Amino acid sequence: MDVTNWAQLGALAAIFALFIKEVFAYMKAKKNSNGEANKILSDAILLELQKMNNNHLHSIQECITEGNQQLMNTIHNDNMSMIKILGEISGKLDK
Repeated sequence: MDVTNWAQLGALAAIFALFIKEVFAYMKAKKNSNGEANKILSDAILLELQKMNNNHLHSIQECITEGNQQLMNTIHNDNMSMIKILGEISGKLDK
């Protein structure tokens, strides 16, 4: 073989090696950028779920607070009725 053929083969091999290297670098960069997009999307979904959870917990807290207030009012009204009835009974016993 001639020296020029070897030089051409060497140059072709170097170009092919650089091409392969760049293809893998491109694939790695594409994977990393896609992973970044997925991470951003996952973070956005997680943030939205946390907001929904906080809103849900807030509504549950409001319902419990409202229910407790109604229960306290009912107990107070019942106690006042018992005191009134006991006062009437005590008044009748004193006579």
